[in-house]
Amino acid sequence: MTRALALALVLLPGLGMGAAPRPREVETARYLVEGPEPWKSVRPVEGPGYRVALSSPDGRSLVATVEVDASPLRDTAPFPVDPRPLPAEARVLLTEPLPADDELEDLSRMLLRGAVTQLEAVERVVSWVAKRIRYELPSLLEESAVSCHRSRRGSCVGRSLLAADLLRRGGIPARQVTGILTAREPSELTGNTQELFNEGISGVRHRWIEVFVPGLGWVPSDPGGLANTVTARHLALPEAPPDGFGLTVLSRGPALALRARDGLFARPRLRVVEAVDLSPGAERP
Repeated sequence: MTRALALALVLLPGLGMGAAPRPREVETARYLVEGPEPWKSVRPVEGPGYRVALSSPDGRSLVATVEVDASPLRDTAPFPVDPRPLPAEARVLLTEPLPADDELEDLSRMLLRGAVTQLEAVERVVSWVAKRIRYELPSLLEESAVSCHRSRRGSCVGRSLLAADLLRRGGIPARQVTGILTAREPSELTGNTQELFNEGISGVRHRWIEVFVPGLGWVPSDPGGLANTVTARHLALPEAPPDGFGLTVLSRGPALALRARDGLFARPRLRVVEAVDLSPGAERP
């Protein structure tokens, strides 16, 4: 070799040189979708670590296959975010006005202070919302980020609105995702959410968020305690399910074993993998 390459590696524990390659862990689930125009009722997704594919094995029925993997996400998108190279759908989220609220502005700054990357910033916000906002069942009252923050409680809708609000105040494009959290029976749900179990949709209506991360795309998180990942039980829809919508669990594999840190389940982050040419005579910037 005529040149010496120095590799600057900053990895998560257990992912460094000398560590055995981790097998690709995948969680899958298949659902039968029924109702009027079922192909319009489920949202196909091809994202980092979360995919929803639609197929029709017999030309009549619609099957939605959800696949989630636990491979580390490349954590190279810096924070603060430069909005200029973002796609239009992400930039527009940062131009939409948010309600004036000094408390939310201060909280966003506090949570994001010192964050180096965008994925780290998401972890901080999701962790705070999951631990500080007590879950309560949805009611007839409309929820907002402001009401959720002031009352310190909210449903999945309120928690998601608050998490997205805090991220957007920090310049991170975040949007809402409507869907179903599936379950074969009420016991698979936690706490008082079991009261909402709907056998016709094999679970409960649910809300989570997506954040646009340059180099990755739209990365999902559930402010109930999942940062930069969701599960194969999360089925994304384009909007609230229409009348007649039905869902049946056809099959479901074992859940991914994510490691919890202080009550938060987060996808592993691969911080930096960079090759730097330090050979004599190499051009310097």
